[in-house]
Amino acid sequence: MNEHQADLRKLWKRYWKEDAARHAAWAERGSPYPSPECAPFPEELRGLACGAKTRSGTSCKRRDLYASGRCRLHGGLSTGPKVKPTP
Repeated sequence: MNEHQADLRKLWKRYWKEDAARHAAWAERGSPYPSPECAPFPEELRGLACGAKTRSGTSCKRRDLYASGRCRLHGGLSTGPKVKPTP
């Protein structure tokens, strides 16, 4: 990943972290709806792709990203432990 991509990922994470803080403050006031004080989405982040390396060796082109900056295939929830626990 080049330096420009790394900077965009940092900007993406910062945007979603600040947005989550606004939503949390709004929810504390008792509203179940998203905060109306949402920050405008940065123009340079529009069209940002996942970029994770796929099994075929190419970079992922999906654009439906989580707050982590990765798509559901490369940055989703944990599937649990991969090793069996020892008794």
